[in-house]
Amino acid sequence: MSALHIRNLQHKYALTEVLSQINLDLLAGETLALVGPSGCGKSTLLHIIAGLLTPTEALIENQFRGMACMFQEPRLLPWKTAEDNIGLGLKALNIPKQARRQQARDIATTLGLTLKDLDKYPHELSGGMQSRIALGRALIIKPNLLLLDEPFSALDIGLKLELYSLLRQHITERSTAVLMITHDLMEAVRLADRILMMVPEPGRLLGEFVITRPHSTRTDSWIYQKTAELMANEQVRIGFGLSAGNLALNQASHTHKQHVGCAL
Repeated sequence: MSALHIRNLQHKYALTEVLSQINLDLLAGETLALVGPSGCGKSTLLHIIAGLLTPTEALIENQFRGMACMFQEPRLLPWKTAEDNIGLGLKALNIPKQARRQQARDIATTLGLTLKDLDKYPHELSGGMQSRIALGRALIIKPNLLLLDEPFSALDIGLKLELYSLLRQHITERSTAVLMITHDLMEAVRLADRILMMVPEPGRLLGEFVITRPHSTRTDSWIYQKTAELMANEQVRIGFGLSAGNLALNQASHTHKQHVGCAL
């Protein structure tokens, strides 16, 4: 089974340490959420895993063959149509043009896009449409590892739920591993199998929460209740700055798991 293993990761910008002693594991088919306040190094860690940054020190073993990223901003190429933006990864893989067009149209249909939408340029599309295209661009290459950097944070709740459902379907069908960055604890409870709480100065892991309830049975009411329970957890409250506490005394290895997804 493919996996991502990270041990003793540290990263500095000049003399400032931004990540310290990060250890994590991610298995095929698993969704892992990194949760924490702004400035705790979540995005920096994702950029390191994506190969966009070289860590100051780390042992990283990434067994996943295909990897795709989706960021907070859609980052579409403005001079290309929606269809060409979706098929961009296929072009990089030297897939013939006709095959790219057909695959882009197929995935666009599942994302609720029309052929007319595919002929438009990014500036002609709403933010929600652009997000659909960015998700399609990430999924079309059928990645074994999908990296999400708060891509749903600016969307309204209705569109979020639609994209959550599409993403969950893809994960289930292809056993895709997902590493998602979010400051939204409810989003993490809805989508993740495990949640890692990060704290800043420097960015490090404070605790881990395992959600055992199957995704298919996570109702809205259950998600609201579990999010509220997590918000009452001392480690989570310290992490988000809601409770005064000594991080050195409260810090726990991410291997110390707390199970929060038991049936109600």
